[in-house]
Amino acid sequence: MGISSSKKAAGIVLKNCTVWKADRSPACRSVLMALDALNLSIKEVDVNMDRDEHKAPDMIAMNSLQTLPILKDHRSVITDSHAIMTYLASRYGYPRFRRGYLLPRDPGDRARIEQLMHYNSGVLQPKYRVAAYPILYNDCRHVMPQQVSDIECSYNEMEIMLGEHTWFGGTWPTLSDITLVATVSTLNIMVPIDATRFPRLSRWFQLMSKESYYLTGNAKGLKEFSDRIDRTEQSEEGGKIVDIKFPRLSSKRRSLTQAEQQGPVKSTIKMHLPF
Repeated sequence: MGISSSKKAAGIVLKNCTVWKADRSPACRSVLMALDALNLSIKEVDVNMDRDEHKAPDMIAMNSLQTLPILKDHRSVITDSHAIMTYLASRYGYPRFRRGYLLPRDPGDRARIEQLMHYNSGVLQPKYRVAAYPILYNDCRHVMPQQVSDIECSYNEMEIMLGEHTWFGGTWPTLSDITLVATVSTLNIMVPIDATRFPRLSRWFQLMSKESYYLTGNAKGLKEFSDRIDRTEQSEEGGKIVDIKFPRLSSKRRSLTQAEQQGPVKSTIKMHLPF
């Protein structure tokens, strides 16, 4: 599934809408995938968290929690990835996707999607932070055995949640699948999904990894995360930290990643264990 034309890549341009993000963050990547699935183009601003740019006064003024992503649409500021995704789908998706393509209109069906998104925010993301933050910020080189066990416990829960279904949220991928795959693909870098133990989850992950918005919105940042946790040293002078400082439209980001859509993305999968 690739972007077939420049018109498709550009999508609908929202001139007064900006997102501040860091590509290695699964929360940010879920928003990028939602933008691409909705074919929306907004201004995207990269924030270097290694240099504490998310703690700058103008960023704190928008989000006192000092987290990313941050969406500003006219005067509205939204600071949680799940809230951003549902906002974008509700405000800009419904007029074009009458059946509630990514977020159903029906209250019951929508509650199902939001339930899964709460599972991501309440269960998966905390496990991601516990496992990844010591590696990203505290020079730890391993995922501890208890963290491996906790993550695999979630894999098992998701295996059961899928049951006989192909997708988590319905008969096609929805916002729930997008937000879950952003986190699961990141956890998979640290604790690979065992296809023999979790065949349904593994199949779902493989199907999601072939979606065009996964390739344009998730693959680059996922590789950046993988490279980041595999580095033994951080050196700005050595050129290992690269900034993309200029804001750009989502359509520009999508056009830069079209080459990745020619085949499956192969990530470096490594398990960091203390033995």
